[in-house]
Amino acid sequence: MTNDPTCSSISGMSKTKASVSLDPAKVAQARELCGVATLSELIDVALQRLIVEELERRHAAGYLRLPPGHDDDAWAEVQRDSSGIADDVDWATLYGVPQKQ
Repeated sequence: MTNDPTCSSISGMSKTKASVSLDPAKVAQARELCGVATLSELIDVALQRLIVEELERRHAAGYLRLPPGHDDDAWAEVQRDSSGIADDVDWATLYGVPQKQ
């Protein structure tokens, strides 16, 4: 399995048995791309990605139906100004974030 958070499953989760007909070439290519060994892992990854993508699509569609208003924009501008929270801590080094050269 890869380190991609969308390529994971929860151990011990209850499972549902299913019988499906799949194109073996697509299965092999998808397994290779996701770095998973079993068909169950592959389907778990595919379902998780589908869920995330669909939730993001619905979230975006909500903004299209009701876009942020003036008050939302004003609040975002206030939150963008981070000058009041400056300190002397090198947070990037503290958390091991590589510095750009």
